[in-house]
Amino acid sequence: MAALGCFWPRAVGGRFLLLQQAAGCSFQLRPASVLSSPLELPLRSCLPLKPTGLGPSPVSSWNHQQIRTKARGNEYQPNNRKRKRTHGWIKRISTPGGIEVILRRMLKGRKSLTH
Repeated sequence: MAALGCFWPRAVGGRFLLLQQAAGCSFQLRPASVLSSPLELPLRSCLPLKPTGLGPSPVSSWNHQQIRTKARGNEYQPNNRKRKRTHGWIKRISTPGGIEVILRRMLKGRKSLTH
């Protein structure tokens, strides 16, 4: 084990890397891939003896970002002309259904019968 050193799995930058203790005091990160080059990548020359981030740690917030979908909440775009033509007094009084709406609102005691 002294020749190989201790191995700790560690995820860095989306790639799975092995933290290998070299013969000296330095640790080096090496890709744990069959297709990678046999040369060690000296990404970090010296790390603490106990690698950080292996135990239970709080999950970073960038992992749980919301997925953006279609925008919501902007469906109502007010248009006074359309509102008056659809829900106004003239439109209500001109149809039998509209007269019923006005009568229902009168019976209920509404202050405003139409727009």
